[in-house]
Amino acid sequence: MSRINSKIKSSKKELEKKKVEKRKHADEIIKLQNDLRDITRKLDELNEQQGQDGGGKLQLADSQLWEYHRIKEDAGMKTTKLRDEKEVLDRQQNVDSEAEKNLEENLQQLETRLQELGSQEEQMRARLKKILDTFGKQKEELSQVKKDLREMQDKHRESRNRYDSLKVKIGEIENQLRELKADRHENERDARLSQAVETLKRLFPGVHGRMTDLCRPTQKKYNLAVTVAMGKCMDAVVVEDEHTGKECIKYLKEQRLPPQTFIPLQSVRVKPIIERLRTFRGTAKLVFDVIQFDPVLEKAIIFAVGNTLVCDDLDEAKVLSWSGERHKVVTVDGILLTKSGTMTGGTSGGMEARSKQWDDKKIEGLKKNKERYEAELEKLGSIREMQLRESEASGKISGLEKKIQYAEIEKKSIEEKLVKLQQEKKIIKEEIGRVKPELEKLKNVIAKRGTEIQKLEKRINEIVDRIYKGFSESVGVQNIREYEENQLKAAQQMGEERLRLSNQLSKLKGQLDYEQKRDMESRITKLETTITSLENSLKQLQKEEADAKSVTEKASGDIGQWEEEVKEWKTKLEECEKEIQDWKKRSSAAATSISKLKRQLNSKEAQIEQLNSRKQEIVEKCELEQIVLPTISDPMDTESSRPVPYFDFSQLNRSHLQDMRPSEREKCELEFKKKMDALISEIERTAPNLKALDQYEALLEKEKLVTEEFEAARKEEKEIADKYNLVKQKRYELFMEAFNHISGNIDKIYKQLTKSGTHPLGGTAYLNLENEDDPFLHGIKYTAMPPTKRFRDMEQLSGGEKTVAALALLFSIHSYRPSPFFILDEVDAALDNLNVAKVAGFIRSKSCTGGRLNLDSDDGGSGFQSIVISLKDSFYDKAEALVGVYRDAERSCSRTLTFDLTKYRES
Repeated sequence: MSRINSKIKSSKKELEKKKVEKRKHADEIIKLQNDLRDITRKLDELNEQQGQDGGGKLQLADSQLWEYHRIKEDAGMKTTKLRDEKEVLDRQQNVDSEAEKNLEENLQQLETRLQELGSQEEQMRARLKKILDTFGKQKEELSQVKKDLREMQDKHRESRNRYDSLKVKIGEIENQLRELKADRHENERDARLSQAVETLKRLFPGVHGRMTDLCRPTQKKYNLAVTVAMGKCMDAVVVEDEHTGKECIKYLKEQRLPPQTFIPLQSVRVKPIIERLRTFRGTAKLVFDVIQFDPVLEKAIIFAVGNTLVCDDLDEAKVLSWSGERHKVVTVDGILLTKSGTMTGGTSGGMEARSKQWDDKKIEGLKKNKERYEAELEKLGSIREMQLRESEASGKISGLEKKIQYAEIEKKSIEEKLVKLQQEKKIIKEEIGRVKPELEKLKNVIAKRGTEIQKLEKRINEIVDRIYKGFSESVGVQNIREYEENQLKAAQQMGEERLRLSNQLSKLKGQLDYEQKRDMESRITKLETTITSLENSLKQLQKEEADAKSVTEKASGDIGQWEEEVKEWKTKLEECEKEIQDWKKRSSAAATSISKLKRQLNSKEAQIEQLNSRKQEIVEKCELEQIVLPTISDPMDTESSRPVPYFDFSQLNRSHLQDMRPSEREKCELEFKKKMDALISEIERTAPNLKALDQYEALLEKEKLVTEEFEAARKEEKEIADKYNLVKQKRYELFMEAFNHISGNIDKIYKQLTKSGTHPLGGTAYLNLENEDDPFLHGIKYTAMPPTKRFRDMEQLSGGEKTVAALALLFSIHSYRPSPFFILDEVDAALDNLNVAKVAGFIRSKSCTGGRLNLDSDDGGSGFQSIVISLKDSFYDKAEALVGVYRDAERSCSRTLTFDLTKYRES
């Protein structure tokens, strides 16, 4: 349309221009007519003047005229020979003059051409120099760009390798962090403590740091044991002296920071390590020996753990702590046995969670490494940018190569042209060298001949004047020849003037005829027609534009619809991502369980290895003491090349054949050793006892009674243990039944409480057991993620979000064992109007007639009755009935009002 507008505008301008030209054409015709009249008038005047001049010429009588012709004929006869010679010379002179003129024109053309060639050669040489300079620069630039490209490719190759390497390292670190559960959130108190310790280390030179930062267990399996053994000293701060500790306490009080325990290295009093505790058999070790630390901190470590022992299982710990000399013992599972006889579970007070602080330093290092790798990865840039830079350099190289190729072609062309120019210049110079002498020679010949012609003409004139002398005097003319020449000259000038005027007259007539025949109207008419056509086209285009606008609006509507479809697909994508996250969590939990089972398997294998080594020691000791052990062949070993002894335990007492705990086996072994030592010493220091047989029989009777009592006690203990295990299993089954039901319904209920028009899927909520094997020893983790919110701790949710999450948990618990009714006291206090409407709608859907009828629906929860105390009309207006409480001033008591809302419900 703009093009047509511009055409109309230009056509109108052209029309105005043609109209102006038409006016100028008319003026030009008038001017030509005036000039034509002037020329005709001048020509008439010239003819009149010629008639007047003819009247003033010399008038001769007939006799004089006859005499004149006779004398003229006589003069012609006498000068015939001279005139013939002069005519020959004139013809030769004319020929030579023409030749001279041609030579001069050729010479002028040759010199002009020579100058043009010189100028062209100068321009070509300047162009060639410019091309050579550009060619050299482009070659240098090409070599530099190729070098840069090679360096860039090498750098990009290294960057890609480094990129892949960093990606692998980051993946490994993320796996390690996942195994260490680094995604757990540090609570506010721990964060403040860590920050306070860092501040103290910065302000006071004598502060070494927290105990968890200064030491760590030698193996990961001792983490919980060391945590329990240290107790409150685990978070203690180690300082150099007492003065530094007091300064730190003063600073903490001034800054209102949490209190800390300080251990001054110079003044702390500790008991020395009892060396004989290191000689115990089995898995028992000093906690002091399973901790890595700087020797400077030895007193602080001894103060924290003392002579506490650590062992692998509880039975061994009981033997060490409660048999004979009492010791403070802790198991790797975190069970603490004190000297006073008390036993404390390892998970009390969140000990397992605190034990993970030993991994904090490692986690912090891994996170720093991850951040460093990510920063380095960010510096490397994306692979896409590297490829773009390489393609840009390659494109630049191809462009430079094309420019160099074109420059070489142009250089070759200019050099060829220069060779041709030089050849042409050489030919022209040779031609000029040939023409110049010829021209000089011709000029000399013409000059010489001109002198001869003048001499002949002079002689002829002298002869004619001598012949005409008498006649000239008779007619009264001084020289008849000169008179005739003057008259001839005047007539010739008159003829030339008439010819010029005639030519000019014919030219003006022709021009006037041409101008009169010129058609100025047709062009103007054509332009007017073109303008009309363009205006019609413009109107048509405007109509088409309106149609296109309507089509565009329709297309915009279609685009809006497609955008809605895109949003739906995005919502589906979010659902898929949520499912992926759920599966990732499950895989993480499965990986944790697998690692836990592997650790248990390794522990059992280590125990088996220890038992085999002990068995070998006993066999070797028996061989040294020449004690023969009863053995039989192993019925299962048929292909072994070397027989392995299989001991016969059939001769043992039945009580000894029963499965025994490690502690009981240790106790039995000690009893046997004591009996053996007593018997050996008694044999050595006493004589044979003659009443030994009687005493032996009495002891047999006593042993029989004791064995019967032991068997009865063992049987009773087994029955009680079986009953206890049944109760424990039933408790576990009941708990897991309730937990599985609640955890299965809580997500559905939470989605119903949080879904809306903008978020039709709602939020996500789920429950996790911290210990699935023994759930009563640990807690339950409740996680709720509102719509469009990322994962965060429950403490970081707003009041309204916490309320909705709590209601979802409450309704889920109710769905397992429904109660007759609910009493909800202002549960909507922290909710905004939108969430109040959602909660009220949910309670109504479960409380009213439709909800109570659909008790077995699969949408989470079940029907119930509820009494709600609320001050928000948007909540209680959805009830079936209202009960209002007010104060009766007359009776000084409270009264109630009821109002049935079911009559006003919309059908």
